Amino acid sequence: MKFVPLPNIADTMILARPVYTDDGRVLLNRGVKLKANYVRRLEAMGLPGVYVQRDGIDVPELPEPISAATRQAAIETIRSVFQEVRLGQTFSMEPIHKSVKAILDEVAADPNVLVGLNDVRSYDGYTFAHCVNTCVLSVMIGTKSGMHELDLRHLAIGAILHDLGKIAVPEHILKKPSRLDEAEMIEMQNHSNYGWQVLRQHPELSLASAHVAYQHHERPNGKGYPRGLKQDEIMLNARICGIADAYDAMTSARPYKAALHPKQALAEIRRLQGVQFDPFLTDVFARCVAPFPVGCIVQLNQGESGMVVATNHQFPERPVVRLLFNKIGEPLKNPYEMDLAEANGCFVERIVEDS
Repeated sequence: MKFVPLPNIADTMILARPVYTDDGRVLLNRGVKLKANYVRRLEAMGLPGVYVQRDGIDVPELPEPISAATRQAAIETIRSVFQEVRLGQTFSMEPIHKSVKAILDEVAADPNVLVGLNDVRSYDGYTFAHCVNTCVLSVMIGTKSGMHELDLRHLAIGAILHDLGKIAVPEHILKKPSRLDEAEMIEMQNHSNYGWQVLRQHPELSLASAHVAYQHHERPNGKGYPRGLKQDEIMLNARICGIADAYDAMTSARPYKAALHPKQALAEIRRLQGVQFDPFLTDVFARCVAPFPVGCIVQLNQGESGMVVATNHQFPERPVVRLLFNKIGEPLKNPYEMDLAEANGCFVERIVEDS
């Protein structure tokens, strides 16, 4: 499976991951041949590209921490909340509680599922999907950190609403494809303050949740915003959300920004532990992510290459690989699977680059 920008799509290519509408519904499902009229519609939506099957190799169903139905319902809920706040209305907490409960229940039901590749979405749908993704990953980190149920609920509500303040940021700044200037950066950073002001005044929302919106861009070294807090001055929920928020942004393809591979994003967050991210939570976070997601093509240190078909939650760096090519790149007559967790001396050497 590989990511291909829309201008490079050929009509023989087959979709490897679904494409979603802005409200979370499936627009094109995996296995669809990408006809020219489909590509034109995707371009009109502002999508940067799609994941396609590599040379006809069928990709197994990717495991997900939550179901497609739960994800769609949560995206629709967040879209509605943003719209109500934009109109100056007080939003209802009932649908948020419903979505958060579904996310908590599904993550708890199968805690061994790891986060893999992100869906590709248009600009208009990105913020809502990002809020849901950040919530899911925050819940996974909180669960593996040993948080109690009530604390997890406060964390999840704060995380799913963490970017609510972006409704106050001018659209031309949110969409700008280049580095923001100083004045634009101040406008962008104000979203933390605005989200805090809205959420702290909601009669049914705890301050523990509202502080996630306020503090998720604070950093242990004191160089975050809006208040320049350091280390334990930053609430635990916000420190968790800060990691989840950064990871999802790094691994999301945008019309003006290529996505980092999960392995690359994980390495970047590890590099910044103690500086931008809490070291303990960074270690916990690393147990939530599949550095080599299902569908990823990798080369082993012994020279063979193949597709990741399963992940090992205890050893995320050592997935199950279906070997497809020999050391000189020739297709194997009889592909076979190797569990790297049980293969002494054998490991993933590199991710095979897209040609």
